[in-house]
Amino acid sequence: MLRRILAGITLLFLIPALVFSQADLMSSKGTIEGTVISKSTGDPLIGANVVVLGTTSGASTDVSGVFKITGIAPGKVTLRATYLGFVTQDFNIDMQAGQTVTQKFMLEEEVLAGSELLVIASRAKLRETPVAFFNVEKEEMQLRLGSRDVPMVLNVSPSVYATEQGGGSGDSRINIRGFNQRNVAVMINGVPVNDMENGWVYWSNWDGLGDVTSSIQVQRGLGASNLAISSVGGTMNILTDAAALKKGASFKQEVGDAGFIKSTMTASTGLMKNGFAASFAGVRKMGDGQVEEAWTDAWSYFGALSYRLNDSHKFDLYAVGSPQKHGQRTDKHEMAVFDREFAKDHDVDDEDIADLDFVDMGIDYNSDWGRIDAPEDALKEYYNESTHDIRDGDILMERENFYHKPQVNFNWYWKVSDILHVTNIFYYSQGIGGGTGTYGDWTSKDDTGQVDFQKVYDGNIDNVDSTYSTAENRAKTILRNSVNQHKWYGWITTAKINVNEKVKLTTGLDYRYYVGEHWREVRNLIGGDYFVNSSNKNDPDQMKRLGDKIAYHNDGLTRWLGGFYQVEYKNGLISTYTNFASSMTGYKRKDYFRKKIGGELDETDWNYYPGWTLKGGVNYNLTEEINLFVNGGYISKAPIFDDVYHYDNSMFKNIINQKIKAVEIGSGWKSGDIAANLNLYYTKWEDRAWDVSSKDAEGNRYNYHLQGIDALHTGVEFDVAYKPIDLVDINAAISLGNWEWQNDVVARFSPEDNPDTSFVTYVYTEGLKVGDAAQTQFAFSMTFHPIEGAFVDWTVKSYFDHYAAFDPADRDDADDDAQPWKIPSYALMDIHAGYDLPFRLLQNMEMRPFLHIFNLLDTKYISDASDGKKHKSADASVFFGSPRKINAGLRITF
Repeated sequence: MLRRILAGITLLFLIPALVFSQADLMSSKGTIEGTVISKSTGDPLIGANVVVLGTTSGASTDVSGVFKITGIAPGKVTLRATYLGFVTQDFNIDMQAGQTVTQKFMLEEEVLAGSELLVIASRAKLRETPVAFFNVEKEEMQLRLGSRDVPMVLNVSPSVYATEQGGGSGDSRINIRGFNQRNVAVMINGVPVNDMENGWVYWSNWDGLGDVTSSIQVQRGLGASNLAISSVGGTMNILTDAAALKKGASFKQEVGDAGFIKSTMTASTGLMKNGFAASFAGVRKMGDGQVEEAWTDAWSYFGALSYRLNDSHKFDLYAVGSPQKHGQRTDKHEMAVFDREFAKDHDVDDEDIADLDFVDMGIDYNSDWGRIDAPEDALKEYYNESTHDIRDGDILMERENFYHKPQVNFNWYWKVSDILHVTNIFYYSQGIGGGTGTYGDWTSKDDTGQVDFQKVYDGNIDNVDSTYSTAENRAKTILRNSVNQHKWYGWITTAKINVNEKVKLTTGLDYRYYVGEHWREVRNLIGGDYFVNSSNKNDPDQMKRLGDKIAYHNDGLTRWLGGFYQVEYKNGLISTYTNFASSMTGYKRKDYFRKKIGGELDETDWNYYPGWTLKGGVNYNLTEEINLFVNGGYISKAPIFDDVYHYDNSMFKNIINQKIKAVEIGSGWKSGDIAANLNLYYTKWEDRAWDVSSKDAEGNRYNYHLQGIDALHTGVEFDVAYKPIDLVDINAAISLGNWEWQNDVVARFSPEDNPDTSFVTYVYTEGLKVGDAAQTQFAFSMTFHPIEGAFVDWTVKSYFDHYAAFDPADRDDADDDAQPWKIPSYALMDIHAGYDLPFRLLQNMEMRPFLHIFNLLDTKYISDASDGKKHKSADASVFFGSPRKINAGLRITF
């Protein structure tokens, strides 16, 4: 009993002693707080890791780049800050008991050309540039992209809608504020890459780009780019990795569904004693595709070479390309063709389903291929100037893309003085390849809904036509290549003049010369010996063999000269910019198949069209937390090549510039662990134009330019980033759009060969919703960092008010005022995870296993649709989005 009493008394005195000693110990420990920012831009580096070496103490920076680490024992410690793509920085600190130390990290890019690339890319700055923008840094690319096409990582941002369309590798598209990528200026390292003839961006040309992207900035609306580019929806500027300052290498191996496998290797020399630095990346990607026969077979390469001659001159050389082939799905179908039950759940009745030839084929159904049983020698294929065996012994692809578009940039940065900096970019790009399709008598479908190539083959192998040959078989239907090769030369020179501490002038020139060569050629005779085609009026031989040109052969030539002048003013709390840019674009067309005139090719004269842009904005930092901005502008958009010439070398009449007027106001708020942005935009596009083909009563076809249709896009955008605790990052975005066609159009035209005859065309579009993208969007993501080096990200994206795409020129019935069909709303959930392993098998070798699960719940949804004549679910043509997709891998860094 006595022992228990003594133990209790001892414990009674011991507990307070322990408590007070622990309190003394905690009071003796210190705190380190501070910020991590980019040395070149001054922007905060969100999510940078700051640790006390040799301990488990650490923190990551919040939306303001701020960190705080508590409970640090007295003594000498080393504080380290790391951020992907930046050089690690250490500070030695002598901690005193109870002391609070403030430390500022200014990290440099791991590349020799980081700050220069930011300059030539016209990057917007927080609380300074008065435009709505967002950045996706390399760390977030690695967090969320997962070997998808680059645009798909942008779907968590306001007013951005990106889909994989038919599901082929590289066939993705992107809309910003309701404008498709023809009207989104896409640049790589400051160089425009939109097609010079039609404005489209073919992401398959940039397969592997996501592996070498250091940063993407998307400026919504007119943006702050210097160049004379028609950035109606926005500007997307992709910066690739430059030559790294540190020597190193990495290897990444990825696997996924449907036989997907991808290997990526990078290597860097680091900055050498002779002033050079070089980096290289190579990628190999293969897979069967989640869609039937949407396989991929791609290589990608990237190289960067930097040389600093002295403090005044620096040179960079970049090369990027991706020789690739992939199967495509280009034909949409009624939703019941893919899934009967889904169609019935969305207002398609049994009568409409009964009218379809094929039903319930599965959401991976692809009608653009077919099976065949034939000798290998009877199915030789021609592309890229040589003959090949077919890829699969019993399958022919109706739709296949094959292309290689290398681009080379040479950048020269010249610091003339502290006042004047000159940048020159010389670039060259060459496109080689095309796409396939059937040509000749129309093919039917087999009993599985695919192209009946067997029927084609059986008809071709026993078809002697004595008009041309008594021994060889004439092919009725063939596979053709539609070839689009081009050569593109460009030069962008920019001079930046620091007039004084408050005023900066930027001026320069943008020159481009482009030659696009277009033809069709015989790809596969499918058992035949020759094909008859008389399109070439200069060639009497109508018997065409493998590789011979058919259907059409023409060149489109473009000359472009642009100039720009920008004034920036910054004085304390206020910053402004005013930009004027103009361009003169010349077009010329050559036709090799039209009858020569006097032995000369039929070609047009050069025809020139001016365009110009005037825009500006003001940003005011109301407080240390709140900034307000407004911007506006006007674009006079010159016609693209396809809006100038028709296929017979005739010009469309009465071509006028399209006009874009835009105004935007916005506000930003940043306080401690939270940052938010609110934007309101108004964009009116006047005199939009379409090429229209029409027949008269006698069946004669006429082509004309329909213009005068206006569209109004307005909306509200909100995004917020919040770090409630050190282990959690939360991001959310909301965009509410209202995009509508504004007017009806009555157009009259007279054929050139009969000017006394007048045709009238009516288009009824007033009040119709603009289709092709979701007008209401929500995105939410939460990233957990449960232990040091590990992350788990949960992302949800929801889409509403998505109207099916349609051609306004088709709305020619005054009694048809129905809205286009609205795609069912849907939400997708993705999971991303990774862990930097705490051990190393070899010295300096770091490993990160990672996992991406897209569409975690395997939601069935429609991502793309074209409106039908009845504007109902029964006759809309659709693509279903990807089912659950898994991508996993391991990255090893040396």
